Amino acid sequence: MITNDYIDEMATYARWQNDNVYQRCEEIGPEERIRDRGMFFGSIHNTLDHICVVNRAILTFLNGTLPERNSPGHAVWPDWNELKSVRIEQDDLLSTGAREWTEAWLANNTTKRDPEGDDLPAVPRWVMVVQLFNHQTHHRSQVTSALHAMGIDYGATDIPWRPGAGYFAG
Repeated sequence: MITNDYIDEMATYARWQNDNVYQRCEEIGPEERIRDRGMFFGSIHNTLDHICVVNRAILTFLNGTLPERNSPGHAVWPDWNELKSVRIEQDDLLSTGAREWTEAWLANNTTKRDPEGDDLPAVPRWVMVVQLFNHQTHHRSQVTSALHAMGIDYGATDIPWRPGAGYFAG
């Protein structure tokens, strides 16, 4: 079982990493963001879009509603500015969750329908919160790898080194 402190740490970390990746992606411009780089979702933009689509699905699911189904292979938010806004809203929701989601609520089971229509067994909410953070990290690493291949130094990605963490304050 996770705690609100865990959610807060991960939400703060995710916001820091999202801010970093979106800033680098802002700098490379639209042509580079939409270029097919052979990534699982093709482009950097589509990969960032996928992260937000899954975030939305999990956040919807946590509240007991089946997520909207999307056709794979197309961006839900093809406009860069809209995608950036959605990402910030989702980061805000996770920060709010760190303050408001109770241990009992997190321990409660919820169910999810597979995009292919098969029902899955009940899953504790806390597992889905962990999945949300894990999923983001997985696909952000694909984006940072693409940036690295472009010669862009992405910088630190380790949790203890996030600004404001104070783990190494002397």
